[in-house]
Amino acid sequence: MCDACSAAGRNWSLANGPRRSKMIKARLYSSFNGREVKIKLCYLCSIKLFMGGEDLFLKDNPSLNYELTTQHAGSEFDF
Repeated sequence: MCDACSAAGRNWSLANGPRRSKMIKARLYSSFNGREVKIKLCYLCSIKLFMGGEDLFLKDNPSLNYELTTQHAGSEFDF
């Protein structure tokens, strides 16, 4: 499943159609304190990420942003 669509509660396969229902692996570099975060996106979400950039994509998907920050937030004791 698309990480952004599943966080928002959308059905990604219906939104993309039968021909574009494959997943695309994406990496977020600058949004999480220098950590590289790997996510899976559908065709439409990957276009939104490409066109707007990481900051706008995460601002438009606050539930995905919350999930990623809770999973990949660095603590001050993390070396």
